Amino acid sequence: MSSLYTIDQMKWFSDRLEEDGYTAEQFNLLGQSGRLREMLCVLRGTHEIRPIDHMINLSIPCKLPFTGAEHVSSAKSGIVRLERHGDDLCLDGKKINLFLSDGQKGGFIVGHELRKELEAKDGNVSAKVLDHTVEHPELWPESWKKDDQGRTIYIFFWDDIFHLPVRDRLYVRYGCWGGGRVVSHYRWLGHGWNVRSPAASLAS
Repeated sequence: MSSLYTIDQMKWFSDRLEEDGYTAEQFNLLGQSGRLREMLCVLRGTHEIRPIDHMINLSIPCKLPFTGAEHVSSAKSGIVRLERHGDDLCLDGKKINLFLSDGQKGGFIVGHELRKELEAKDGNVSAKVLDHTVEHPELWPESWKKDDQGRTIYIFFWDDIFHLPVRDRLYVRYGCWGGGRVVSHYRWLGHGWNVRSPAASLAS
């Protein structure tokens, strides 16, 4: 049985798929029964493609905290979903907790030491989550806005660290609630962290 398509057309199509980032596995999924028929409906204008709310592509780097900053954390991959459940914020179904080290509870701990402790603990959350909540402040939980004494809480996202070569310093980004929105800022790791500066940490 002859094909409607030439070899050149099929080669052109496969090249376009590769350019758009399709893997061999995704190519096979695309060819499964019914998938291509659904795509044909999109081309005919009877169906549409819509993004799922609050999906975050970790392979796209988070925003830099300031001009001249360099991202020094390891590259990420994968797509995750951010959801609000009551007053909890969850990433792929796991609750994001506000973690405090013993040093913070009793006073201050220097950022460099806290970073080591958090990396050993695992569960750090990407600043991509902070970027997304800046764009969607309705996701920011009430419990993340102020502590039980009514003081502003500063939530740190330790999965992304930044370097300023000129001064040879490391920085981490944080978010807080102010003026009815999520405000993004950063702090040098040479500073101290106290009880009002918890880390966003995924529940195990």
